[in-house]
Amino acid sequence: MTEAQQPTVFDSDQQLLAGVYARALMGVGQKNGSVDQIVDELTAVVSVVNELPKFKATLESPRVPAENKVRMIDSAFGSKVSKDVLNFLKVVANKGRFDCLAAIGATAIKLHDEMAGRVEATLTTASPVEDSVRDQVAKKLSGVLGKTVNLRSVVDPEIIGGMVVRVGDTVYDGSVVNRLQQVRAKAVKRASDAIREQLDRFAQVD
Repeated sequence: MTEAQQPTVFDSDQQLLAGVYARALMGVGQKNGSVDQIVDELTAVVSVVNELPKFKATLESPRVPAENKVRMIDSAFGSKVSKDVLNFLKVVANKGRFDCLAAIGATAIKLHDEMAGRVEATLTTASPVEDSVRDQVAKKLSGVLGKTVNLRSVVDPEIIGGMVVRVGDTVYDGSVVNRLQQVRAKAVKRASDAIREQLDRFAQVD
């Protein structure tokens, strides 16, 4: 894939814990009326941590005492994020689950979008598409889903042609590969039906 990177894939444990932590953080944001700020700050923290491999490895290491991690978090983010986000990061560190931070950030963004009536979607095509085409697809999806669609474009030559749109776990497949597979499946079914019909006739012969 060449136009955009594939989304990060998290394991099931990370996804499960991310949901718990993200919902707790979003609850704090809703209570304080600071959801937008919290999501923006958490996204920035995730980005910074991912850009510093040694820092990230230290915060994720089970061999580093929690109090050391808390001091590092205070030093790195104490004056740059809100008290709510800072305390949240310390809780994650104390629980030894900083390895879930990226998953928590991704889940928080998803929850934020749901609260705002937005949905993320991915348009996969065999070659880059023009902005006008992407806008048309986004508009059509918005009409179908009744939500604002943030459409991300990805190029994958393996689909040959056409397009595949994914919204969450739902795939709208209009690719040439999919159509060829459907044609092939119909051809196999016709052949199977023809053979079965011949066998039925043969079985009826005395």
